[in-house]
Amino acid sequence: MRIKEFYKTVLGLREPEILKIFEEHSRVETVERGTRLVSMGEQMTELCFLAEGVLRCYVVEENGQDITDCFICHAGDPVIGCGGFYAPSAVHIETITNCQLVVLPLQELLSMLDRPEIMKMYCAQLEQALRRHWNIKMLLYRCDAMARYRWFLEQYPQLEKLVNGKHVASFLGMTPVTLSRLRRKLKDEE
Repeated sequence: MRIKEFYKTVLGLREPEILKIFEEHSRVETVERGTRLVSMGEQMTELCFLAEGVLRCYVVEENGQDITDCFICHAGDPVIGCGGFYAPSAVHIETITNCQLVVLPLQELLSMLDRPEIMKMYCAQLEQALRRHWNIKMLLYRCDAMARYRWFLEQYPQLEKLVNGKHVASFLGMTPVTLSRLRRKLKDEE
């Protein structure tokens, strides 16, 4: 993968000077399935953008049960621990599949936040993350289990075969048993 092309085509950057700086300071990293990239409480020093693969963000309850907060599965999605650039990560982040990431030292991005193109990209990423998290929050409040599962299948069709059912269930606010029943019911309806 060419780093410059990734920044141009996936993140929409065009300014030659920014592309040159990002290309010089970035690297492509392949990470194996099941790797924890970030632990809750850890301060991030690098910003990763997903090129290929699937990751999940999760928290661990006092009883040891983990709850999936979100899936990172779209090319260009930032892999960041929900606490902002300077805050410790609010979640654990692990790879669900083998992943390819474009890694940029965080300081390189932060040093250019005053540039309009970088600020525009940053705001677009924040808006997209807010929209995704707001959608799932409203879904959990307003919809029954079947509606939440149908929404998941519509929004994340590629994940059904890649993600463990217990992670999907916790993401949708239900038990794995409920998810299994819903899957069986949909299969019977077909």
